[in-house]
Amino acid sequence: MTSTNATSELHRILGERLEGGGTWAWAYADVSGNVEDPRRQAALKLRGVEEGLRAQGASDEVVDAVATEFEQEPGVPSPVTRYVLVHDGEVVLSEVLPGPLHGSESVGVGAVPDLVPLVAHRPVDLPFLVVHAGKEGGAFRAYRLGHAPVAADASEQQVAGRNDTLHYAKAGTGWKQPHWQQHTEEIWKQNSSETAAAVDEAVRTIRPGLVVVAGDVTARELLVKALSSETRALVSVFPGDPRADAGSKQAFVEHVETALARVVATRRHDLEDSLRTHVGRGDNQVVTGLGPVVEALQQAQGATVALDAVAIGDRALLALAGAPWVATAPEQAAGTPVIGAVPAVCALVRAAVLTDAELVLVNAASLPGGAPAAALLRWPVGPVVPA
Repeated sequence: MTSTNATSELHRILGERLEGGGTWAWAYADVSGNVEDPRRQAALKLRGVEEGLRAQGASDEVVDAVATEFEQEPGVPSPVTRYVLVHDGEVVLSEVLPGPLHGSESVGVGAVPDLVPLVAHRPVDLPFLVVHAGKEGGAFRAYRLGHAPVAADASEQQVAGRNDTLHYAKAGTGWKQPHWQQHTEEIWKQNSSETAAAVDEAVRTIRPGLVVVAGDVTARELLVKALSSETRALVSVFPGDPRADAGSKQAFVEHVETALARVVATRRHDLEDSLRTHVGRGDNQVVTGLGPVVEALQQAQGATVALDAVAIGDRALLALAGAPWVATAPEQAAGTPVIGAVPAVCALVRAAVLTDAELVLVNAASLPGGAPAAALLRWPVGPVVPA
């Protein structure tokens, strides 16, 4: 099973580095510019990051490398955060993360990095499309949840339809009036069909989890009707045109954020429901509690790991230099060299990435028995309880 959130991406980018040793340094902080005296606030933020790294033993070269990344303009609207990760003096990740802080800021140096902020901002690998419908055609653009968008001119797809006689009806009355009206409506429908075909093709290619449609009211309605049933099932319609004014644009942003949150919440609820169902059946497809989840990760048995970072708290686990990657005690390391004792959350995230398990951050109250961690298994553990 291939994970469907940040862990798969992290495995691709950091897999070999996470397997080995070395020293990691990281910084996760708010870099929003919508504050009073933004330059001063940015300078204070940068100073805090630098002091935090130095206090934990980071070299001047590492501090300078992180600072250089934080000095770059994020290039996206506030609120926005930045995450920078350095391994053995080399910047391996520098991510602009749209939206406010998820949890608290994190600045540190250690044998295992804190990757929780990336998982929090990217709870699922969720591409989504934003479509603007107009009577002369349309435009759409692909985004990914938790990722800063690329340059608009590189990713927005334009669908230019016919624009001849696009007035709804000519002035005056007479026998030509119905003809012009019918002709105009046919052009609108044709343009909407062309836009819909392009959007349908993008859905087949990108496999988004959400399609947001906005724009002219008539064009919106025609476009949605022309979309395939597969695409319509993903559609959320914004009742307005975000290009009309600043107020409409802000309302549109809030609409998209709400729609995305709904998709994420649905997927999280489905996982929580699946965990409870398997526990209720007693089919040994789920383990709960920190120790059992560690054992599942040691065997690469966890398909999906759900954890509450707050509930796990300041507990520690052993990070290992090879499989089984994580242990609760030295005797559980199976002879694999121990990198060191690290925060349990960091050790669990690392093990999930290295075993290609999907990782979901949840509230412990939603897990069976209020456990701080649970895992849905790739294969059952122990004998199945008779029905």
